[in-house]
Order: sequence, then C-alpha cells, then structure tokens
Amino acid sequence: MIPFVVVKTKAGFAYVRPEHVIAINAADGEDCAILMSHGVTIAAAEPAEDVVARLEAEAREQDDALLTKEHNNHGHGPR
Repeated sequence: MIPFVVVKTKAGFAYVRPEHVIAINAADGEDCAILMSHGVTIAAAEPAEDVVARLEAEAREQDDALLTKEHNNHGHGPR
C-alpha cells in the first residue's frame, strides 16, 4: 500500500505522498507551504515542525521495513 501523510489545510485535509515532497517553507509559526514535485504547492494550516516530524517518521518506518525484509531474505530461499 502507498503510504500517505495527512496534512491539515484551511479547507480540510490533504493526503501527501512523502516521496513527492521537495521542500517545506515555514514563513509563519502556525502554518507552512509544502512544495511538491510537478509544481504542486499545498498551504498547510499547521506548523512546519509537525509536518516534518510526520514525514520523517514515515521515512523511518519505510527504511525499517526494507531493512527487515532484506535481513529476513538474505541468503535464504522461500520457505
């Protein structure tokens, strides 16, 4: 399943795929702009620190899942 990160916006919620996030612009302490691939910008109604923390947590989970899969399959065939 493709992981999404939920971001609060002024109009509701946006569901963001972390691998498409290029940068986060924090002009104010209460909101930020998420710059994504293909020129998409999302105006978030929450602090950049909160968004970055969720993106980093998702990236860590993805890395851990890949490492676990590689470790379990390393040198062994299917059971």
